[in-house]
This record gives sequence, structure tokens and C-alpha cells, in this order.
Amino acid sequence: MHIDEAFYQDPFPFLARCREIGALKVGMPDGTTPWLLTRYDDVVAALNHPALSSQITPSGMMNHTDPPDHTRLRKLVMRGFSAKQTKALRPRIQQIADELLDDWVGAPVVDVIDTFAFPLPIRVIGELLGVPDEDHPWLRELTSALMRPEDMVTGYSSLVEYVGELVVRKQPGDDLITALLDDEQLARHELISMLILLIVAGHETTVQLIGNGILALLRDPAKFAELKANPEDVPIAVEELLRFDGPINPGVLRLAVDDVVIGGAEMAAGDFVLVSLASANRDPSRFKNPDVLSFDRGRHLAFGHGIHHCLGAWLARLEGEIAFATLLRRYPDIELATEEFTWKVSVTRGLTALPVRPKP
Repeated sequence: MHIDEAFYQDPFPFLARCREIGALKVGMPDGTTPWLLTRYDDVVAALNHPALSSQITPSGMMNHTDPPDHTRLRKLVMRGFSAKQTKALRPRIQQIADELLDDWVGAPVVDVIDTFAFPLPIRVIGELLGVPDEDHPWLRELTSALMRPEDMVTGYSSLVEYVGELVVRKQPGDDLITALLDDEQLARHELISMLILLIVAGHETTVQLIGNGILALLRDPAKFAELKANPEDVPIAVEELLRFDGPINPGVLRLAVDDVVIGGAEMAAGDFVLVSLASANRDPSRFKNPDVLSFDRGRHLAFGHGIHHCLGAWLARLEGEIAFATLLRRYPDIELATEEFTWKVSVTRGLTALPVRPKP
């Protein structure tokens, strides 16, 4: 079986077929043939297995390291993304959301991605890190390139250059970049890699959470009406929207450093393993009627599992909660302006655009 461009437009039928088969090798657009794990139990096992390494590149980026380096690097930044620290950001995130939605007033059609889903999280992570506002549009271009498989190498090089220059010209402030610059435990190449990860992961996946989530709700009028009638359920809805059509697709990559058996498949040392969070979240053995929205689900895997569980999960949840609650309150009659959508060919699952009619 092969993952091609059509997969990115609607991956779920392909993933359902793969779940029926179990662990299997798939052809990727770049010519590689990793193992693909699609069943919930296999995905959890893989994300916890010591024989599957996250160190698939020599970049030194935290999500591509194993303990003890991963433990040391994560500890340096995790205090900035704790539940307590995140809650303190609520007033500022709410202010940004309202400012962005002010610009919708009187507009017949707006693009949710360009005007809301992108600028909200990039402004939040930019302020948290200390990235200048004028750099945000440039960062969107750089991170979009990094997410495209064919542009990943050049995109990463451009981000290394940008972050290196940012660190040199950075003025001290009450932000995370300043704190990291003052940390003597962090080598320069680790600092650059850490900042790239925080910039990219700090906004890119939340863009997709908001965009994919709004589309899913507008395509299901009954669930949308249910949420409007019960706005206190927005936090629960955010969890379901992450499960239903989360931002990570086709999955996270691991490298077998020893022979390992998962899901009955014998994977040899040196094999690459693609772990599909999106498929696990649609596994009918775990979730009843997984292809429909239901605001009463159990634990999902959209943020991963184990030691690499998403560092910014609390922040993403809060941004999603504020985004959906504010949208429901201010534009309760919002509707889709088209039924034709194009999904990005990318390592995250997201729309190129989402035109809507913002009816207050």
C-alpha cells in the first residue's frame, strides 16, 4: 500500500483498511517504506517501547532525542508550559481572540485560517517566547515550508538561519528566549533547535486544531447546535475535535534500534516505524462509532503518549477552548461559504483555506 497525494485529502478510509490488516509496510512519497502502526493498542505500545528511538535526525531537537538528553532538555522548558503558567495566559489569549474577531464585523466572507486560526496561536507563542510581531508573517512562510516533505530540508535551514539571527539581536525581556539564553546548561545548537521546535510546534498544530475543528462542527449542524446550547461543554468538545481530526497526520516517526515485535509484526533494527495517532483515534476497538463526533469520549492520543507527550498540550487546549467559545458567542450563525476544500500535503493535517460567512 502507498501513501500518495490523495491520502492527504482524506486519509481515514486508507487508515481504516490498514487497521484491518495490522502492522504493515507502506510506500511513502519520498520512496521510503516504513512500518505503519494504526491500531490504538499498537500505537500506545510503540510510543512507550524503548526499542523505538525518537532520534531519527542529528538535529538535537528535543522531540528527536531520547533520554537522558530528552529529559534534560524538556526539564529546561516544561515550567513555562505547565497548567498553572498556561492558565495565567487566559486573559491575554481572550483579548487576542476578540481583537481578531472584531475584524470580521461586516465582512461577507472571511478565511478562518488566515484571519483567526493562524494569527491567534502565532501571537500567543510569539509573545511567550519574545519573537517580534513583525516576524510573524515571515515565520508562517518558514514553518509552512518545514511542514512540506519536499521543502523540509531547506525550510529547516532557513529557520536555523532566522533563529540564529533572532538570538543575536534579542533584547532581554520577560520571555522564554531570554530565560533560555541565560541557561548555561544549553549549548548553542541545542538552543537553536529548542527555539525552532517551540516556534513551530507552538503554533502550527493549534492552527490545525482550530481550522479542522471549525470545519468539523460546521459540517455537523446537530453537534454545532448542541454546543451552542451548552457552551460550558466547549472544553469537552475540544478533546473530541482533537480525536476526530487532529493535527498530526500521517504520524510520528520512530527508528528501531533493536529488533522488536509490535502487533505481531517483526521489525528489525534499522527499520523506520510510522506511528499513526490519527488512526488510533479512529480505532473502533477503542471508540464506538469513531467516524462521528460525540462529546463523551475517553482518552485520545492527539498529543501523543509517554515521555514525548506534547509539551504544549495545556496551551493548545486553552487556545482551542477560547477560540471555539469566542466564535460561538460572537458569530453563532456562522456558516460555510463553500463545500470545496483542499488539505495541505504536509506532516500536519490542515486546510489551505476555510472560507466562512461570519453571521453575528
